[in-house]
Amino acid sequence: LSVTLLAVALGGAGCKCIMANTGDMMADYTVEHLNPFMIGFGDLGMACELAQSVGGQLLSFERITDAPNKAAVGVMASAGICAEVEAWDAELSSLRALKRGDAPGAKDGRLAEKRKHAVAAWRFKKAGEYLAKAYPVKAGECPELETTEDEFTWLMGNIAAVQAVQHDRVVGGAVGVPLDLPRQAARNVRCVNNERWWGVPAALEAAVWTGIPGAAPEGADPWGQMAKASAEGKQTGVRLALAIRAQAAAAAGRMDEVRTIIREFKAAGAEFQPPARWLLMDRNAEAQLLALSDRLWTEATGHRTPEGALGTFWDDEVEAGGDDDLLDDLGGAAPTDEAPAADGGADE
Repeated sequence: LSVTLLAVALGGAGCKCIMANTGDMMADYTVEHLNPFMIGFGDLGMACELAQSVGGQLLSFERITDAPNKAAVGVMASAGICAEVEAWDAELSSLRALKRGDAPGAKDGRLAEKRKHAVAAWRFKKAGEYLAKAYPVKAGECPELETTEDEFTWLMGNIAAVQAVQHDRVVGGAVGVPLDLPRQAARNVRCVNNERWWGVPAALEAAVWTGIPGAAPEGADPWGQMAKASAEGKQTGVRLALAIRAQAAAAAGRMDEVRTIIREFKAAGAEFQPPARWLLMDRNAEAQLLALSDRLWTEATGHRTPEGALGTFWDDEVEAGGDDDLLDDLGGAAPTDEAPAADGGADE
């Protein structure tokens, strides 16, 4: 009997050891191979859905081995993007209902939007928490960021922390995201090189200053700093600083500036190509600008940005013959005033 119990115990220990090794391997694989591949692949939908579908499996390995904190930052940030996109769509649904005078539909869309904002806030908050565990440093200090992956994880985790507060604000703080996270993030992003990371650190820092009264140092020009950071960043082909600037302008109610930034974003895309390694980051920026454009278009016209029309607006001057109505082909031939042909027609 004792021999049998010993065999079972050893077998169980061996099984746990195998699972622990598998978890460690998956965590390393995610950081070193899966994340870089998905970022270079550039499909934002696939990236967020991958995080939603298998992220839980990766995170569960913390029950039997070291928590995959570094890998978890990207998992939770990507899953947060899924909820963010769903919140944008719910907002458009609410705006369309409001446009057609459907008050219950508008309210329902707004409620659905808030639910998704809450999910996004929680996921981005978790990304920030995993970041703090992966790089435990005192406030105001910089961690040892030994690799490009470390720097990228640090940058994305701090962006996620700011996003967590933004989404939680929409739902009145229901998720309980600490309000000091943006200030911390603004300090933390100084730990990475601004030029190397597409002007994003400077843009994020300035965006935080615009959102928190009294946060900017004396003599600082947040909007000027964002303009400079986004102008430099777009030349790298990754337009993420422009997206941060646009979101800050929208939050401040500077909608004319948002339109200007959207046009600038579109023009930059035609002039500068994103590096293949960081394609997803530019696609993420594009999704954010398209969401802002969709909001403006829907408020004005009742529908989102037409296909291929990012950077244009409904009140732009249209060249003669250039108005391509998406509904033209839905109703068949246009009616005419001509009488029907005699053959088969009704007798008068």
